[in-house]
Amino acid sequence: MEELILKAKNGDKVAFTELILQIKEQLYKIAKLRVKNDDDVFDVIQETMIVAYKSLKKLKHDQYFKTWIIKILINECNKFYKSKNSRAEDSYDILSNKIISLDDTEEKMNFTFICNKLNTEDGTIILLYYMEKYTDKEIGQIMNMKESTARTKRTRAKEKLKKIYEEYWRI
Repeated sequence: MEELILKAKNGDKVAFTELILQIKEQLYKIAKLRVKNDDDVFDVIQETMIVAYKSLKKLKHDQYFKTWIIKILINECNKFYKSKNSRAEDSYDILSNKIISLDDTEEKMNFTFICNKLNTEDGTIILLYYMEKYTDKEIGQIMNMKESTARTKRTRAKEKLKKIYEEYWRI
């Protein structure tokens, strides 16, 4: 991946396209989590690619390319909402068949059910940590917060998920 980044930094559009293709599913999942309409999701991803391509030479540490571009994507999602003058909506349609297993719970839960009960920030943190396997440090970088804050928010979101799960199975 670092070879492709170096080529892309030198203006190789094919290398940049290859980089995007390698992470396209992650970009889609994160954008879909934050933006409801598929057309809007693709618009936000397209804007992300444009901003990333224009700013690629500013990337100081090539090993953080994925973290860097996801941060751009989240910023573009936020811009989308500001331009539409609408409040962020929770949208988890892309996760409708995904399942998550909490690390200290053997039972598995439907991820859509979980995410529909969380706010956008908590849902994003859970998605990045459990589905995309980012560390708390990386999540902090992506979401403009300290690593300890990301860890605390993830822990609190996980506690919310456990309560939701317990309430669901009591019924």
